[in-house]
Amino acid sequence: MDEGADEIESALTQLFKAYDLDESGFLSREEFLAIEMRLHYEDGQVYRGESGCAKMTLADLDSSGFLDFQEFRVRTLTAYQEMGMSRQEVLDHMTEQTQKALLERAKMGPRYHAGIRQALRNIFALFDVNGDGCLSPEEWISAQKTVASEVSDDLDEGWIDEAAFQAADTNGDGVLNINEFLEASFAMFEGVKKRTDAILQTLQRIEKVLHQQRMAGRKETAPVTIYVQTPEKPPFHAPSQAWQDEPAEDACENADSWKECGEVALPLNLATAEDVMALLRLHLRLPFDTWVSVFYIGPPREGGAGPRSVTLLRGERPGEGNTTAMLSYLSKPNAELKLFVKNLRKRPSKLVRQPRAFLEERDGLFAQRSGASWGLDWETQLVGEGEKLPPRPMVMQVGETLIIEVPQTDENGEYRYTANAYMDKTDVISKPVNEIIEVKKGKSKKKGGPEPDPLLQLTFVALKEGKCVLFVDVSWEDQEEKLCLTHRLAAPVAKHTIARIGPVEIDVQKSAGKPEKGALQWWNGEKWSGKKGPKKKGKK
Repeated sequence: MDEGADEIESALTQLFKAYDLDESGFLSREEFLAIEMRLHYEDGQVYRGESGCAKMTLADLDSSGFLDFQEFRVRTLTAYQEMGMSRQEVLDHMTEQTQKALLERAKMGPRYHAGIRQALRNIFALFDVNGDGCLSPEEWISAQKTVASEVSDDLDEGWIDEAAFQAADTNGDGVLNINEFLEASFAMFEGVKKRTDAILQTLQRIEKVLHQQRMAGRKETAPVTIYVQTPEKPPFHAPSQAWQDEPAEDACENADSWKECGEVALPLNLATAEDVMALLRLHLRLPFDTWVSVFYIGPPREGGAGPRSVTLLRGERPGEGNTTAMLSYLSKPNAELKLFVKNLRKRPSKLVRQPRAFLEERDGLFAQRSGASWGLDWETQLVGEGEKLPPRPMVMQVGETLIIEVPQTDENGEYRYTANAYMDKTDVISKPVNEIIEVKKGKSKKKGGPEPDPLLQLTFVALKEGKCVLFVDVSWEDQEEKLCLTHRLAAPVAKHTIARIGPVEIDVQKSAGKPEKGALQWWNGEKWSGKKGPKKKGKK
C-alpha cells in the first residue's frame, strides 16, 4: 500500500472506533443509528430511521445484526466512491466525521466519552501491578488510597472503595476484569453531577499520579498468612474463662481453632485499621458490611522470654492507632507474618450508635417510667451458645422499660468491658440510661474472697407509639492483649471477645388503662420470669 492508502485505512479505523460506543470491536444496530442520528441533527438535517436501518442492513453482509470493521470499511468506501469523492476529500471527510462523532459521544455522557474510556483503561492497567489482566483486592485497596487523595470533591470517593469492589465483581470470582471495572466506573459517573470534561481531567490527574508511583515502585510487606476463627459461631466467654483451654507458648497447638486462609501482601500506604480490614474482607470474600477484629503477632517481648505480644490493630483516622507501626514491623526480616481475623459480625446500615443519656436527661426519662420492666441479661443471651431472643416484635406499652444488663468488669476489675447501643427512632424508645448495679456475694462464695464485679443496666424507656430496633454490643477485645500477656498465649483466644444482644424489634403501643408497676421480668430463652438466668435444662 502507498502512503495515501495507509492514511485512508488509519482514518477508517479511527472512524470505526468513534462509532463503536462499547469498544467491543463490533457495531450494533443501536450504536450505528445512535451516532448517525446525532450527526444528522448536529448538521441540521432531518434523520430518517428507515434510511439508517437500510444502510446498516446493506453493510451487514453476513446478516448478523452487527458490523465488523471489514463490513464497515467496505460500506464506507463504497459510499465515498459512489459520491465521486477524491482521496483527499475522503480523508478530510472521514477526519471531520470522526471528530464530530467523538464530540457527540462526549455529549452522550461519560459512558460513551472516548477520552474517559481510554483514561479508565490506562488507570486499570496501572492498578494491575502484576500484569495479570485482573484487579486483586490488594491492588484495589492500594490504588484506593491514591484515588482518595486525588479525587477530592470532583468524584465520589466510593468509586473504588471496598463496597464498590464487591458490587463490581459481578461474576463473583474475587477479582475484577476490565469490563467489570468499566461498568462500575460508569455507574458511579452517571450519579455525579459533573461535566464530562471535568471528569476526564480528574481521571487524567489520577493516571498521572499512578504512573509516577509505578515508576517509583510500589512497596508492600512480604506475604502475610491470614487466620480466621474456625467455628461458624464461636462462643463468647468472660476473660477469666476464655483462656482456660488455650495453649500457651505455641499457637500451632491450637490449629483446630484457626483456619488458614491464604496470604496477602499488605501495601505500605495503608493508613488506618479500616484500610487493612477492607483488604482482608475482600481477600476473604466477606460482605463489605462485616465488622472484624484484627490481631497481629508483634515483636518479641523485652528480654526475648515467652511468646511474642498479641496486638489488636487500632486506628480510625490516619496518624492514629498502630497501623503504620504494624506495617513497618511486618516489613522487617524477623517479623512473624501472621494476621488473625475474628469477631465477625454485621455492621448496621440503619441503626446508629447512641450515646448514653446525660445526667440532666436521666431524671426526666426515669420520670416517664410508669409500667412494667422487661430485662435481658448478658449471661443468658451471650455466654456459651446463648439463648433465643424474645419473639419479634416485642410488644411494650408507653411508659414501660426495657433493661439490658451487661458486665462492667471481670476478675475483680482486672479486665473491663465496653457496651455500645445501636438503635433507631430515639423518639419512640429513649437512648440508654446507665444504672450501675452492685452484685451481692452469693451464699456459696467464701468469706474474704473478692467481691463480685458490678453490672451495668442500660435502661430504655418507651416514650410514644411506634416501632424501634436496637441491639447492644458487649466487648472486651481491647483487653485481649493483657489477657494473652498474663497467661503467655501465643495467639488471640479462639472465642469471641465481642458479642451482640439483639437485634430486638420493639412495637410500642398505647397504654391500655392505668399502667401498673411490677417486678422486673427477665427473659430466660423461653418465657418471661421473675428469676434472672437461662431456663433450666431438662434431665436426660
